[in-house]
Amino acid sequence: MTQPKTILISGASGLVGSAVSKMLQQRGHSVRTLSRSSGDVRWDVEAGQLDASALDGVDAVIHLAGEPIAQRWSDAARERILQSRVKGTSLLAEAIAARPEKPSFICASGSNFYGHTAADLVDETSPSGEGFLAEVCRAWEGAAQPAIDAGARTVFVRTGIVLAAEGGALAKMLTPFKLGLGGRIAGGNQRMSWISLHDLAAVYSRSVEDETLSGAINAVSPNPVCNAIFTKTLGKVLGRPTIFPLPAAVVTTLFGDMGRETVLADLGVLPQRLEALGFTWQTPDLEQALRETLS
Repeated sequence: MTQPKTILISGASGLVGSAVSKMLQQRGHSVRTLSRSSGDVRWDVEAGQLDASALDGVDAVIHLAGEPIAQRWSDAARERILQSRVKGTSLLAEAIAARPEKPSFICASGSNFYGHTAADLVDETSPSGEGFLAEVCRAWEGAAQPAIDAGARTVFVRTGIVLAAEGGALAKMLTPFKLGLGGRIAGGNQRMSWISLHDLAAVYSRSVEDETLSGAINAVSPNPVCNAIFTKTLGKVLGRPTIFPLPAAVVTTLFGDMGRETVLADLGVLPQRLEALGFTWQTPDLEQALRETLS
């Protein structure tokens, strides 16, 4: 156990933020929330405003806030998705850089940094890929540069599909699967890189406590699976058949580019740096993770 720290979290009321806040508090840390309206500390990303005292006594900043990805990507939505991440990250990075004692900066990012398709497995040494989300991730991480240049320890948590019953992709899948209407998507061969919500919270806790950790880390299980295996395993856990495939054409009709880069993504991501650090996953196996998540 490390010395108790004070952590400021943006997006603390969201799915990931709630889990991260809870785990940090259980580990003896103090959490402050950063919000436009109801947090312990106020900010206005659009106006570029952050309370002058926001970082007083803060040892680390965890930045999770951003416009939801899961929506049809109109031009306006694309701009909101991009700018909410870039402006928020830039505002915090500049505030951190201005401090004489600089808190660590732990910034969310996505495994989509590597694109939405890759012929081979990728890890933190792999280059960025193609697509809108890859562009967003590059700009998102790039906006933290003022903090890096000022010498602040900065971590980018490139997160895969988060398994949680309360929200995210899995929650959206539960109703049709429970009704026996689930099935593989497209050919079912596309790889899915996932992590349980508990393990993701543990990655953020490790990022706060381990002062030697900086740069990009892939927050995924060490065991990516193809969509057909994911589908079969979810059906097994729920005790339901999985015989109704969802054609790729239907996905693209319903969701457009968002569907192509998320639902149809084929990306096998490996957590090379976490493994090198000796990180221990509570649920590295998909069936185990799903059973614990849905219990």
